[in-house]
Amino acid sequence: MAGITGGNKKRLVLDIGASAIRLAELAQTKTGYQLVKYYQQEFNSDPALDEAKRKAIREKALADVLKEAKVRTRKAIFGVPGQSVFTRSRALPPVPEYKVSQIVRYEIQQQIPFSLDQIAMDYQILGRTEAGGYDVMMAAIKVDVVDKLVEILQSSRRAIEIADVNPLAAYNWLKHTGEFGDAGDCVALIDMGAATTDIVIEREGQFRFTRPLNIGGNDLTLAIGSAFKQNFADAERIKRERGFAPTGDPKTDGAGGEIIGNVLQRLVSEVVRSFAYFRSLPGGGQVNRVILCGGGSCLRNIIPYLQRQLGIEVRIAQPLAGLAVAPGGQQVSGRPEQACVALGMALRCQQQVAIEINLIPPRVLEAARRREAAFYWGLSIVSLALTMACIIPQRAKEDERVLKEITKVQAQIRKYDPELAFAVQVDNPNAPSLPESSKLSAFRKVKSQITDLKATMENLEKERKFRHFWLEELSFVNDVRPTKMWFSAVETSTIGNIPQAAGAARLGMGGGGVQGGGLFSGLAGGGGLLGNVGGGPAGGVAALAEPTEIRDTVESTGFPIFSGASASYSTGISIGGGDAGDEEEGGRPSRRGRGRSGRRGASGGPKGFLRPNGIRVIGFAKSGAIIQEFVEELKKHERTQANNILLKAKEVHFSEASVLRVDRATLMNAWTESGGGFSGGGGGYSPTEENSVYSFEVNIEFDSPFYEAKPRVSALPMPQRGSGMSGSRRGGGSTGSRRRNRLAEESDE
Repeated sequence: MAGITGGNKKRLVLDIGASAIRLAELAQTKTGYQLVKYYQQEFNSDPALDEAKRKAIREKALADVLKEAKVRTRKAIFGVPGQSVFTRSRALPPVPEYKVSQIVRYEIQQQIPFSLDQIAMDYQILGRTEAGGYDVMMAAIKVDVVDKLVEILQSSRRAIEIADVNPLAAYNWLKHTGEFGDAGDCVALIDMGAATTDIVIEREGQFRFTRPLNIGGNDLTLAIGSAFKQNFADAERIKRERGFAPTGDPKTDGAGGEIIGNVLQRLVSEVVRSFAYFRSLPGGGQVNRVILCGGGSCLRNIIPYLQRQLGIEVRIAQPLAGLAVAPGGQQVSGRPEQACVALGMALRCQQQVAIEINLIPPRVLEAARRREAAFYWGLSIVSLALTMACIIPQRAKEDERVLKEITKVQAQIRKYDPELAFAVQVDNPNAPSLPESSKLSAFRKVKSQITDLKATMENLEKERKFRHFWLEELSFVNDVRPTKMWFSAVETSTIGNIPQAAGAARLGMGGGGVQGGGLFSGLAGGGGLLGNVGGGPAGGVAALAEPTEIRDTVESTGFPIFSGASASYSTGISIGGGDAGDEEEGGRPSRRGRGRSGRRGASGGPKGFLRPNGIRVIGFAKSGAIIQEFVEELKKHERTQANNILLKAKEVHFSEASVLRVDRATLMNAWTESGGGFSGGGGGYSPTEENSVYSFEVNIEFDSPFYEAKPRVSALPMPQRGSGMSGSRRGGGSTGSRRRNRLAEESDE
């Protein structure tokens, strides 16, 4: 279905036959079509010539025709011989029309012993069947045959647009002129050419069948030359001047009539066999009329001979019926029956025809598509260049207008802020920079304040979002607390990898002896876990530097707070000493031992908080076995919360080194923080089994999706810890905050 032209397009129409080249051009007039140009150039068609010489003869004949016709059209239409084309008519089943091409490709591949890339194919839907299918005419040709004709045209610098089929082009023209008559007839067109004879049959107004026969006018010429010992050119001249079809009378026919009769008899036999084959096909029938065209129809007495042999009506085609002939086309009047093929191809430039087959090779189509794409790309580039040539001057004018508007705006700004207006030199980028406007400075200051407030609000929102009340965890710990165990302090803690300063002081014990400050002193700077027991002042805790490494630690978190614009850690315990205790009497703790730095971290600390994931328990038990029982129960205990999440201890951190034997009186004044102190009385102290208890510290790390042992703000340093003075040695009061355990006051246990 490719290659449908029409629409009054001007094309170079060439009928490149075996013995002549014909050129035709039609034009539309008010009364119909007019043949404005018709030229014919004959050449030597001797079959004995080799291929190279035959090609050179055709190229010369084509150049002569184009020179005589003075045609400059580059796109051409030409025809291929019917004997090289495979044609079949098939009735296809009812399928969607887009699948017809797939079926055609399959059918052609089954019939032709060549791969699809070696052939050019096309098809045309002739009509619909009674079952709802399609009557399809398929055509295919080997690409090599088309390439030989394409090379001839390329020598004249012409591009191929349509490769028609010669017998189908003749059929299209005679169909247009009405030669096939009424729709009910079964008419056969016999095109007698120099090399072949083609048969086309129409029945009930529709194309039905076509077949090429390998017998033509050259066979008559060769038979005459062989009988009379003449070369091909002389035998061709004798055939045209004195040749005739046999009359049936041996005396009249003579030797020449007998020679020509033998060749024609072979032709008639093939025609009869073709008619019989057509009758056997579905949709076939008896041929009742024959139309004769082509160079062979010019043989004298051919019409009576064929009528006598076929037994049906035979007549010469009248291709010029109803066609006006211009002076440039008068050459057609000599042999009009030879012009049917050229006129049929010329008709495709003017209107839609009955059979529109295009056997142009796929590579030629692809090359044409690329040339067309290149043309449009070039046209697009030229259009873009022209557009830019128009836009650039217009853009320059627009820039000039905008610059004028900027100058006006600068004049208005100068009324309110001359300094700012002078600093913005749009037209002078090298102008010296001046101090920024006072209004801009004020704006930036307000913007900085807003940024700080926004950061504070974001931290507050994070704390609100991740708030936790720890009621379930406290109940969890209380569930497993055995009798004869008292808690002096319970606080949240962060257990895991916490940023620490390298070489910083850990929770240490130091300072005074038993008589001077109780058993434990406040945190001593640089001290170990157990301070030295003896005399001497208790040291403070040095401030930690910025974090330089990550250590697995347990840190008290207490309850985080904000202080001013800069947030700081509040650990909930006294880290570092405060002001020195003032009490002089032994056995009384310093009420000022916590110090101001214990209540609030150093100003300017890091913004953010450690998210607690555990609980630190500080307390006393009657015996070490009770402490061990408490630790074991913590590891095994589980509790289902209200939200159906299982609460259990992920890890219980306990060290026997933290267990100390102390006086039972300590319960009345127990310390509430790790490293705290108590008043042990005046002189030396030796607790006994009856009047002593055991202090302990246990850290419970919980296993739940809520807990994360990491800072809420990544890479946060630990808070700086303030240092302070130790407790006064005069009264022996110990430093560090201590809270009275009310539970111990209420129980003698």
